[in-house]
Amino acid sequence: PFASIAKATLASKHSIISCITDHIRKAVDIVGSDYLEIKHPILFNFHAKLLLSMFNDPEKVDEMMLAKLMPFIENGVKSPMKSFRYSALVVISQLVLTVKLKEEVLNSLCKLLITKLRADTAPASLCTLMVVFQQQNVQNLSKNTLKKLLRHDESIDVWKILKDLAERTDTTKFYNVLWAELV
Repeated sequence: PFASIAKATLASKHSIISCITDHIRKAVDIVGSDYLEIKHPILFNFHAKLLLSMFNDPEKVDEMMLAKLMPFIENGVKSPMKSFRYSALVVISQLVLTVKLKEEVLNSLCKLLITKLRADTAPASLCTLMVVFQQQNVQNLSKNTLKKLLRHDESIDVWKILKDLAERTDTTKFYNVLWAELV
């Protein structure tokens, strides 16, 4: 049954993913993000599961589908709710693992991850950024985006997180782009 729900999600303008996103937004307005995050985390899981189901068949993922789905992913990354941000990071990771993305989509994903970095999910966001660099061919990032990443140092210890990541995983592609843009 979930396959039919996923199929219907992209078939209409008023899809179930839109309804769930609107439901989350309205619930935040009514009961607040803290209550929603504690009492109804299933909403974020269902939201992520729907988005993930869109990428099951990489052959069907095209620019039009990505254009429809990117705003939902952005809502999650921009959210003040930690659970919603984590679910969006999972969706981004799965997207880059299954689908070969164009450079402009990659740049917008990287920019989103860097500019919407928050202290409580910074390690997970930077891990997701490393997955993007490892799985895709990111050629460059804007200097302003990289400066934004480096300016986070006051509230978020970016260099410590990057150092810890470098000890556990391959960060070569990220550092190659970083140094090429900054030098």
